[in-house]
Amino acid sequence: MNLKLSLAGAALALVTLAAAPASARNPCHDDAFKFCRAVIPDHARIQHCLERNMFHLTRACQAEFKR
Repeated sequence: MNLKLSLAGAALALVTLAAAPASARNPCHDDAFKFCRAVIPDHARIQHCLERNMFHLTRACQAEFKR
């Protein structure tokens, strides 16, 4: 019975994570597509692009750069 509960809990966690909007997983996701679509999927170029557009980014994304 414990195994069934563990599997059910794991399945629920996966469904919850899959259902979460992308912006909940990465606060810069929407900004990257808005300002830096041309350089996706190059992570280094995306970061540089976001830094160049810092004053236009959402506050949540700006906060990621301050960490």
